[in-house]
Amino acid sequence: MANLIQRLALRAFDIFGYVIIPKWRLANHAQVSYLKKLFGYYKIDCVFDVGANEGQYAHFLRSQVGYKGLIVSFEPIPVCAELLRNFSTRDEMWLIEEVALGLEDKSARFNVMASTQFSSFLNPDSSHTQIFTQQNRRTNEIVVQVKTLNEYVPKILRDYGCRSPYLKLDTQGYDLNVARGAGDFIRYFRAIQSEVSVVPIYNDMPSYIQSIDEFKKMGFDLSAVFPNNPDHFPRAIEFDFHMVNREFA
Repeated sequence: MANLIQRLALRAFDIFGYVIIPKWRLANHAQVSYLKKLFGYYKIDCVFDVGANEGQYAHFLRSQVGYKGLIVSFEPIPVCAELLRNFSTRDEMWLIEEVALGLEDKSARFNVMASTQFSSFLNPDSSHTQIFTQQNRRTNEIVVQVKTLNEYVPKILRDYGCRSPYLKLDTQGYDLNVARGAGDFIRYFRAIQSEVSVVPIYNDMPSYIQSIDEFKKMGFDLSAVFPNNPDHFPRAIEFDFHMVNREFA
């Protein structure tokens, strides 16, 4: 009976031009609507989830965007990668690669922060804002294996028959290096999502202006911008920049 009443209520609101959105979805509603439209427009069939952490983005795609295609998550922190593998046992379209991505194949030191989602090859910098001081502090340093998109893109597309890949980057100041590591294969991506900073929270991280300029040189034009930390209103700290491939737009 409760489900019937809920369906009738939703139908009634729809007739009058209203949409009911649960409070927990409200902050992401605009971005969810955008991604649904974008994924449908480009027929996205493979998402490269670089900087997967504990699977937040993959869960977001499945539960809110409604994406059902292949997800390849890249995460170098062993405890996080193990968590991802446990999640992926219930999702046959979710692959886990326990590596970092960058400019070249090598081993490198990686900073693990108090909150693992802030972990980065770069050192934290709290001189511009103290908002993330507690979360973005190094608690460990590990050696990780670094690979390149130049290696993974042709292999994934060939092995899984994907034709319209999407690149999501969230590597805490290292996104441009990951994109550079794709070489000419960067042009295979229909669109790119990159987390960029207005206020630097790491040493030597590129500004959002530098990021836009370089992605534009790679062939991608800005399509949409969404605040990454809406709870920090009215300050702008980070944004998710969505860019589309000029060849396919």
